[in-house]
Amino acid sequence: YIERAEATLRVIRAVVGGSIEADLGPTLASPTMSRLIDTLVGWNAACRDGGSIAALCASAIDDVDRPGSVRALMATAAGIGAALRDRLAVDVWRLLRQPLPDFDAQVTESLLDASSRMIDRISALSGLAAENMTRGDGWRFHDMGRRIERALHGCQLAARFGGDGASADDLTVLLDLNDSQISYRNRYLTGPSVRPVRDMVLLEPHNPRSLSYQAARIAEHLAALPVLATDGLPELPQRVAGGIAALLGPLTGDSMTMADLADVQARLLGLSDAI
Repeated sequence: YIERAEATLRVIRAVVGGSIEADLGPTLASPTMSRLIDTLVGWNAACRDGGSIAALCASAIDDVDRPGSVRALMATAAGIGAALRDRLAVDVWRLLRQPLPDFDAQVTESLLDASSRMIDRISALSGLAAENMTRGDGWRFHDMGRRIERALHGCQLAARFGGDGASADDLTVLLDLNDSQISYRNRYLTGPSVRPVRDMVLLEPHNPRSLSYQAARIAEHLAALPVLATDGLPELPQRVAGGIAALLGPLTGDSMTMADLADVQARLLGLSDAI
């Protein structure tokens, strides 16, 4: 749920960051802005008849009746945390219980600040998980959940913003949503282009936001978990994870297609069920 909230906040930040200097109107190319809004609507964080861009983003942050809103997702995470108080560090529980930042729903600068502060809070939670959690089987399930969620979001965002006809605005947004702008510029020293952007956000094995990175970490966790049967054969989750790795392994940004991406997404959903 926290990973899902972060993905939603990154989309909100892209929307208000793209409209902030146009008096509540989009400065990104309108097809790109429309795709960002479609993403929030598709994730059930907002609805298209929410009025202005600022009002739509405010709803995506604060509307508790929308199961995909940041408030609803963080409330669910806090509810799970309340049932696990004896297993969570005090700092984790404190961050989970903090209220959402105050913001002015009519001012894009205020929405941008609130979404950035929430991303900072989620980054702190991720840091606590990375540095403080004992690496037992419970932690492996926790991290697998995050990795699967991040991989699914990566598939959805790449399909929406990284298609064959993606514009420069689409690709810039895709890099932003995957927190990969700096890595991309350091490697390619050029503006965004479809094939190298796909390579960075989907296939780069050392990019902690890439699809391939998530698949590798999931496979590592599954290999380390106790087995349910003693026949020596790979169990279903391991077979599915192995299939995802085998599909992604030989691909490059030049050769990966949207059909490959849809295949990986379907396999990830099957992997979640198998786990």
